[in-house]
Amino acid sequence: MLPLPVRVRLELLAELLCSIDARREATGDQVIGSAVERDILDRELAELAPEWMMNPESPRVPNLSRIR
Repeated sequence: MLPLPVRVRLELLAELLCSIDARREATGDQVIGSAVERDILDRELAELAPEWMMNPESPRVPNLSRIR
């Protein structure tokens, strides 16, 4: 199975995170999905960190709020 292009992966993850936020708001439980949310953020930041360290002039990550 081929990996998804970065843009597609980030769009799907943004949708998932929005879904988690909606469930939290609906239930009032701010802990719902926190492990999944942390895993997503840790994985994506771990992938970006080496590039930022090796190339500080690299373009910034697009604002995910515009993808919604």
